[in-house]
Amino acid sequence: MRTDLARADRAAAVRDAARSWRRAGILDEAAFGAVASRFPDDRARVGPVFRALFFLFTMIAVSGGAGFVAMAIGGGHDGVVAGWSLIAGLALAAATDYLIGPLRRRQGGIEAAASLMAIAFLLAAAAWCLYSSGGLDLHLEDHLWALCLIAAVLAGVAAWRWGYPLYAGAATAAAFAAGAHLPAARALWIVLPLAAAPALLRLAESSRLPPAHRGSAMAVLLVALTGLYLAVHLGSWDRRLVEELGGRPASAPDSPLSGLAHGGLPRWAAVAGTALVPIALLALGLRRRRLPLLLAGTAAAAVSLVTLRHYVHFWPIWAVLCLAGALVIALALAIWRYLESGAGQERAGFTAAPLLTDRGRQALLEAAATALTFQPPSHAATPAEPQFTGEGGRSGGAGASGEF
Repeated sequence: MRTDLARADRAAAVRDAARSWRRAGILDEAAFGAVASRFPDDRARVGPVFRALFFLFTMIAVSGGAGFVAMAIGGGHDGVVAGWSLIAGLALAAATDYLIGPLRRRQGGIEAAASLMAIAFLLAAAAWCLYSSGGLDLHLEDHLWALCLIAAVLAGVAAWRWGYPLYAGAATAAAFAAGAHLPAARALWIVLPLAAAPALLRLAESSRLPPAHRGSAMAVLLVALTGLYLAVHLGSWDRRLVEELGGRPASAPDSPLSGLAHGGLPRWAAVAGTALVPIALLALGLRRRRLPLLLAGTAAAAVSLVTLRHYVHFWPIWAVLCLAGALVIALALAIWRYLESGAGQERAGFTAAPLLTDRGRQALLEAAATALTFQPPSHAATPAEPQFTGEGGRSGGAGASGEF
C-alpha cells in the first residue's frame, strides 16, 4: 500500500473510533475536535448514496467507452479485442493508482469502479490468451486452474496496493478454486487454513499494519475457514464437491480418498467436522472478541443444523428452523441476563451494554426493518349509499298514509 494511503487509513480509523466514543459519551466535543485536528482527513470522500451512484455511473461509462473503442478498431477479431482489453486494463490500473494517490480519493466510488474494471479487463485478456483456438489451443475444463490462479494474483495485488479487503477475500477464493484441481485438493483445503489461521489472526490484530491490510487479513481468514468447512462438511463429502470443482469424478483414481465416500472412518470424520467446526469458530470468536468470527460461527451452525435435518428426517424443515430461532433467542436472553447480573453489569470483560454503537446506523436498520414489515391497514367495505327508488307515496284519495 502507498505510504500516504496507509497514513490516511490510520487517521480515518482514529477519527471513526473518536466519533464512536463521542456518541457513547466518552469524549466531549472539545476532545473530539482535538482528535480531529490531530488526525485530519486529507482524502476526498463522499457519502454512501453518492458513492454507489458514482460507482455505477463509472462502470457504465467505462464499459460503454471500451466497447465502442473495441468495435471501432475491429471488434470482429478476437486478437484485437484481447489486445484492447490488456491496454484498457493497464490504463485503468494506472488511473486507479492516480485517483488514490495524487488526487487523494478514498471512498468516492470512482476509484473502486476503476479498480474493479481494471481487474476485469486484465482477466479477460488473460482468458483469451489461455483459451483462444488460434493461440495455445487449451480446453477450458483442463486449464481453468490457470485462470483462477491469474485471478488470485490480480485480486491479491489490488488488495495489497489499494487496500480493498474484498479483493483479498476474492483472491483467496480464487486460489482455493485453483487448488481444487490438485490431486489432494480436499486435504489441502483442510491443512492450509489450519496452518495459516494463527498467522492471519495475528496480522488481523497487528498494529504495524494499516487498518485496510488488517481487514484484508481477516477477509483471507474468513474465506479460508469457509474452505475448511466445505472440505469437512458431510454434504460436501458425500457429493464430492471439492473433487467436482476440480473437474474430477467421485471415483477418480488420482484422489487418495476415492472409494471411501459412502462409509468408513473418513465419513465419520466428516460428520464430526460438520458439528465441531461451528463450535470452534464460536469459541475462537468469543476468546479473541472478534465479531466476524462470531458471525461465521453462527452461519456455520445454521448450515450444520440444516444438514442434520437433511440426513435425519425427524421434523419438517420449517419446524426445525423455527425451533432453532427460538433457541437462539432464548440463549441470547440468558446470556444477557447473566451479563447484567454481574458486578458492574459485566463478566470477564463481556457486557450486554451497547457500547460504542452507531445510533444513526442503528436507527437506519430499525427504520428498514419497520418498512419491510409495514403493511397498510385494510379498508373496511363502505356501505352502499341508499338510492332513489321513485316509488312515490301510498296515499289514496284524500287520505295520506304518511309515507312519501
